[in-house]
Amino acid sequence: MEILDTYLEDKSTYHFAEEPLSLQSEYFNVSILKSIEQLAGKIDLKPVLIISAQILSYSQFSKFFKEKRKMKEADRKKFVENYFAHCGFGKLSMRSISNKGGHAELNSDHFAAAWIKYFGERPKNYPGVGYFTCGFLCGAVEAMYNVPCGTFDGKQSLCIAKGDDKSRFEVYRGLRRKLNPSPSFGKQQEEDEPLTDTSGINDYKVIELIKNLHLTGLATDHGFIESFDSTWTKQYANYYPMVMLRLLMQADKKLGKGGVGHIRKIFTEAAEENAYFTLGKILNSKFWKENITGIVSSDTNGKWHACLDIMTGFGCGRWELAEGSSTEYKVNVINNPETNAFLKLVGNTKAPLGYSMGGFLMGLANYIQKNPSPEVVDADFVAQMKSSKGDISYKEEQSRMVGSEKDTLMILVH
Repeated sequence: MEILDTYLEDKSTYHFAEEPLSLQSEYFNVSILKSIEQLAGKIDLKPVLIISAQILSYSQFSKFFKEKRKMKEADRKKFVENYFAHCGFGKLSMRSISNKGGHAELNSDHFAAAWIKYFGERPKNYPGVGYFTCGFLCGAVEAMYNVPCGTFDGKQSLCIAKGDDKSRFEVYRGLRRKLNPSPSFGKQQEEDEPLTDTSGINDYKVIELIKNLHLTGLATDHGFIESFDSTWTKQYANYYPMVMLRLLMQADKKLGKGGVGHIRKIFTEAAEENAYFTLGKILNSKFWKENITGIVSSDTNGKWHACLDIMTGFGCGRWELAEGSSTEYKVNVINNPETNAFLKLVGNTKAPLGYSMGGFLMGLANYIQKNPSPEVVDADFVAQMKSSKGDISYKEEQSRMVGSEKDTLMILVH
């Protein structure tokens, strides 16, 4: 089976054609979308959710097709379809697309299936949930036909999440816009220090076991990545950072006083909930019990190491526990793709932007403290864990965004 990405050891992330990729859960993909959609009355979501994906897709495929100049049109379409399925987004057909546009269809749609699973069917008068897919298609079509990014526009006309039998996207030439390029790998952090190991476990072995799963949607008939009793996507690691920055740039003007705080809450809470879902699925899986349990220590610090190794193995940079006690945990996140992208896109900022890192780590701390053994990991489990969090907080002790050499977060368990 063709593997369409590579894990870069020096960057601790997956990549294809110089676009970093990281694994994201089905729950995160639709729960954060649901939160962002609630801003629709005040913020135009098209440049936030669709154009962000368009820029990244164009950047990736334009680099790839530049190296494959002799690839025929039909083969280019097939490659994009296979890549879409490999990343777990579903089964895509581009046969009706030409250099003038056309339509693309999905008989299976990750975002629609996950939305129905957690939130039920959407009303007919609502937009479809394929914001990312619409942008992905626009960028891919531009790259296929070697036209500038911003040449094509798109809209969703059918959505499985609304009860339609397929999801359909219209792609057409619109008013040409000049779109800024992708941050690609962003501003990289040097990794001079070896992976620390204060717990006696073999972090490298845990990370290697996760990487060697070689997760791909090409292994299934419907183009979904199925693992740990759930579905996952190999999402552009730059997608949600670009979405967050675009929201922050409009926050004060469109949302009024406290707008930035509202955006911070969206991303912090989504990351915390993702921790409960991801850890719940993985730590209670057959894979974990058979392959990992025996090589990690059962004390609290050992559990921290193992959970942070999941993030490293998922391509989210290198996460490691520097210090741990019963009330404080210091975590270094090296080459976090989100920070790398922020620094490339906007440079240093007056305040740290590690909302997602902090949210996930608060969820991790609560998970380890509660040590649940859920029979089912679903939305109810996530809500129960969140409501029982207690007094757990984080602070960014060091932040590359404000000029520090590394990202170091303190998790405080009161």
